Amino acid sequence: MPAALIYRWAVFILLILGLILLMKHKVLTPFVFWSRIQYYTFSTFTLFVVWLGATLFQVDVPFLYTADCRYIVAASLGTLSLMYHLIVRPGAIRTHKLNDISYEHFSFYNYIFHYFIPILMLVDYIFFVDKRDMHWYTMFTWMIYPAFYVVFVYFRAWVTIVTHGKSHLYPYTFMDPNFHGPLSITRGVLIVGAQFFVIGVFVYALGMGLFYLGIPPLSWTFNG
Repeated sequence: MPAALIYRWAVFILLILGLILLMKHKVLTPFVFWSRIQYYTFSTFTLFVVWLGATLFQVDVPFLYTADCRYIVAASLGTLSLMYHLIVRPGAIRTHKLNDISYEHFSFYNYIFHYFIPILMLVDYIFFVDKRDMHWYTMFTWMIYPAFYVVFVYFRAWVTIVTHGKSHLYPYTFMDPNFHGPLSITRGVLIVGAQFFVIGVFVYALGMGLFYLGIPPLSWTFNG
């Protein structure tokens, strides 16, 4: 079995451990899932669970195994981790001191999802992906995912309102129409989108730059 595949199975096991801990602490239940799926972490990891499981169990969808798709995974999780660490975590801890919300930000499962797995998948992209067929424009087209995420946030809020829900409508203040007008929300989304793009370019350049230098050796890589 290729070392890359063993590595990805280890990530999968860590992911399952994280999910078990989420359920144990009741952070992941059907109601909680719906109330938190609008957060970038929850929506991204929902897709990541599906993608990783599909590739490990060899679902016949060729794109899932390409270098482009593996870059998209690394970029999505990289933006998740960095933006959380720089923006969300400090504000949450400062605002919610000494209560259950602040505890979440110091819990082991939080580190699994916001740090360990994103870093491990960045390592996977850098050291275990054959990038010979990777396309340069993927660093632009991957931004389709954050764009769809924004659409999903407002679609989910609409569905929740229609079904008479009253809480957890919007994940972040800058996206909340109760506090900001359309122009302010658009500006905030574009600013965050630009930050995502810069992070994505860095991830792409890091991986491709090292690949052109012969890192990793092709014998290490496995895109299957």
